[in-house]
Amino acid sequence: MKPRRLSTVLIGVAVSALVLAGCGGGESESESSALSEDLAVASTTDMTDDEYATYMTDLEAASKKEGGTLSYYFSAPATSAQPLFDELAKKYPWIKIEYVSGGTLELIERVTTESASGRDSADLIQGGPLEDRTLCNDQELCMEYNPRGEKDLPEDRAYADCLCTVADFFTFHILYNTDKLSEAEAPKTFEELTEPKWKGKFGINIDQLDWFAGVLAEMGDKEGTKMMEALAANDPIIYSGSEGLEKLAAGEFQVALPQTATRQVSDMVDGGAPIGVVTTPTVIAQPDMYFALADAPHPATARLYLEFLMSSEWQAQLGEVVKKVPISPEAPVPAVAQGILKNTLFFETTENFGDYDDRVAQHQSIFITG
Repeated sequence: MKPRRLSTVLIGVAVSALVLAGCGGGESESESSALSEDLAVASTTDMTDDEYATYMTDLEAASKKEGGTLSYYFSAPATSAQPLFDELAKKYPWIKIEYVSGGTLELIERVTTESASGRDSADLIQGGPLEDRTLCNDQELCMEYNPRGEKDLPEDRAYADCLCTVADFFTFHILYNTDKLSEAEAPKTFEELTEPKWKGKFGINIDQLDWFAGVLAEMGDKEGTKMMEALAANDPIIYSGSEGLEKLAAGEFQVALPQTATRQVSDMVDGGAPIGVVTTPTVIAQPDMYFALADAPHPATARLYLEFLMSSEWQAQLGEVVKKVPISPEAPVPAVAQGILKNTLFFETTENFGDYDDRVAQHQSIFITG
């Protein structure tokens, strides 16, 4: 596969998330959002080294002329993106982040509404298959752009038919309480937790619709649904987000799933929490998608950011800086996710995710409403 491609603060300082209801349409600081023909390219993957060096010099100049602003939409709190922005600031100190956070559906609606009214404010939105389907495929609002770092990706690491950049990905794991279970006793697959001996002894993170859709895509709808129904019938403790990690560490249940190998897990393990990580034989991988928008008010800075994400420099350090798995197979993975490269990765895609509304209804029916 080959991928197809507002309180403003300096990114070295804490970034403030904006309350959606209080934000007006952002105004570009640039003299003009139009790029020259040489810069308004769809890809840099086929450039020679000299051509690319010239392109990047000109792109940096264009970014400065725009005011160095990057209007950034993401559903996570600003603090989660701060380590990345801090590293970006070291390379491009003139870039300023205008950060807008909110619910995934809120941000999608915001981008769509702004575009329809001719008040495009976002340069880039970070998300996943839902953004790809709605903003790129349905609304055709995404920029086609392939940064140079994509050219050397192996087929099993590239993300096909997406107007996005996938620089990293999350992997879903089983966690267990090491005071309650030894490594040998911990379940090695999701299917094991359907067995009677685990009845009522494990928790399920109800927030992880992406894992649910990924498992059904990997196993097939029929077998995947059967397995999910068996998990639900085994009396799991339903929890939401990080509360499950605290309950697992406290011994309220022996096993938690699915959990991504995130900074929070890593920090808890490093802090002495009795948590072990199990990597299943087939690992569901959720791509972290970065969508530059076709009518971005700061198109040079948006392109510059995508080039940074795919640079060998950032790929080499993102594993430990943001605790995600780099898309480059040569780059080191975070310590908490060690071992995944020995297993089979199954990448969730927009195509295999299924219909979003149907997946939500199915997920809720199995684990919430019964």
